[in-house]
Amino acid sequence: MTVDTQKLGKAFAVGLIRVLAAAALLAAIVLAVRAELADPLVVKELVLAFGPVAPLIWTLLYLGAVFVPYATTVMTVAAGLAFGTVWGGVLTFGVTLFASLLPFTVSRRLGRHRVERALGNTRVQKYVDLINRHAFLVFFYLRLLPTLPYELQNHIAGVTRISYKQFLLASFFGNGPVLFILAFLGDSISDPSSPRFQLAAALYLAALLMPVVLSLARRRFRHSLFFQGLDT
Repeated sequence: MTVDTQKLGKAFAVGLIRVLAAAALLAAIVLAVRAELADPLVVKELVLAFGPVAPLIWTLLYLGAVFVPYATTVMTVAAGLAFGTVWGGVLTFGVTLFASLLPFTVSRRLGRHRVERALGNTRVQKYVDLINRHAFLVFFYLRLLPTLPYELQNHIAGVTRISYKQFLLASFFGNGPVLFILAFLGDSISDPSSPRFQLAAALYLAALLMPVVLSLARRRFRHSLFFQGLDT
């Protein structure tokens, strides 16, 4: 029996990459927990202490933060504090799309089938079926709602039947406004009496109400091509 050294080497390389990725993710989670992510000012001082590689350090912290409830909100405000509204928003938006796939994939691989078996024919199943039929809209609305932790949203999405494509699109269109508003809030938070901070706070309040506005608009204009497209 001959051994295919090329396939063996490829399998070893893939296995090594997975181990290194898992180790890096674990290190990021530990770093995020130890970094006192409840205070954006602490995060700002921590990342800026690394000079030119501050965005990389912030990114590592964010990758760990996606497993800690509400930590990504603090990290987004910290990005505005450290890098300003524009660059903080751009950095957060780009990293969020990738980082949200981590808990989503974990839940998809480890939890989805268990959840489906546990629900079976229970009363909850009809609500799960409703979510699955309108998965894009559900998670698009959730992304617009800053009060529900993104970390929890990612795990919930993983155990539904939403596709990777729908999940990424819902995150892309739903996350953007809130992330830039939070970065703006962080950029202006050092002076709470300034007009910039008051504008940022007003925009954040508007973001909280956005899902309600969209829900009312969808009922009013349910026959429009836009909302029919979202349903599909």
